[in-house]
Amino acid sequence: MLRIGDLSLSRGGQTLLSGLTVDVAPGETLWLTGPNGSGKTTLLLACAGLLPPDSGTIVWSKPDPVAYSAFQGPERDGLTLGEDLAFWQSLSGDPLGLGDRLASVGLHDREATPVTGLSAGQRRRLALARLLGSGKPAWLMDEPFAGLDTDGQALVRSALRDHLERGGIALIASHQPVALPGRPARKLVLDIAA
Repeated sequence: MLRIGDLSLSRGGQTLLSGLTVDVAPGETLWLTGPNGSGKTTLLLACAGLLPPDSGTIVWSKPDPVAYSAFQGPERDGLTLGEDLAFWQSLSGDPLGLGDRLASVGLHDREATPVTGLSAGQRRRLALARLLGSGKPAWLMDEPFAGLDTDGQALVRSALRDHLERGGIALIASHQPVALPGRPARKLVLDIAA
């Protein structure tokens, strides 16, 4: 589903990745880890088509396959949680109604909460709701467990397991281990280029 060949990436004039080659097959998770500044987010941005590579290739087997969940999401502070998610649902064609999608991530009682009043964990749950409603086979997730309590982390792991069982893939940048029972993640350690 994803083939990365001899990829080189830089940001701010600094080379972060050079010569990276990796394939990710349906049902597989690639866990990107390493110190801050090693290129985890940059790789996700490139795979999402939001940052051009310096050289090399990123090839998806399907057109427009990606749903990207950034560490700091695209929420609009002037909206309520319900208004924000309804906007994203209108773009993605999410088959669930707003109330059902909010309930699926434990936010059923927060529809009228202003986005500015959401905790970090609630923002992560909102990001998960956008992924679940996207219908995309490839999930690119930047620190999906950050700010989540134990129940929230279990919710993300359950959603990921279901997504992978349906033949989806996931690229996850995380300092925390990505452990899914019965579905081990392939670990790719990125290091700061000298």
